[in-house]
Amino acid sequence: MSPESQTPPSNSSSPRTGDLALGRRIAARREELGMSRKDLAAATELSYPHIAQIETGYRLPSAKHQLTLSRVLGISLDDLFGTAESLPALRAAVAPARSVRPSIDEAIDRAVRELETLPASVRLEALSRVQMEVMAGVVEDRSRTQR
Repeated sequence: MSPESQTPPSNSSSPRTGDLALGRRIAARREELGMSRKDLAAATELSYPHIAQIETGYRLPSAKHQLTLSRVLGISLDDLFGTAESLPALRAAVAPARSVRPSIDEAIDRAVRELETLPASVRLEALSRVQMEVMAGVVEDRSRTQR
């Protein structure tokens, strides 16, 4: 039996070896996407008990599972681990300068690839939200040019 499929011991003396803040970020993002723990387990190919243990701080996800969780949840590892806020100056210094805008085809391909990393159960919701944000930006741009 793999460690991922084992359930935590039933006694309450089992030590927490995970990170409760990380677990809470994962649970919050999962809920934001409208996913249950069962949905997240299926999308990541981890067991339900493993997801529950991560979310409750009883264990940490392995490096391999960290990447899988970040992709399924549609967030970066920095956001997953809460390091994005603590390193803003470093991010700005390391961020590559983009001198050329992507073509429409490149932008669409990139958006499709990102949406396809989400679980099928939330892709349409994500696409709808992207469409609403793009339309809001178009309306804002038009109102600026009319002033």
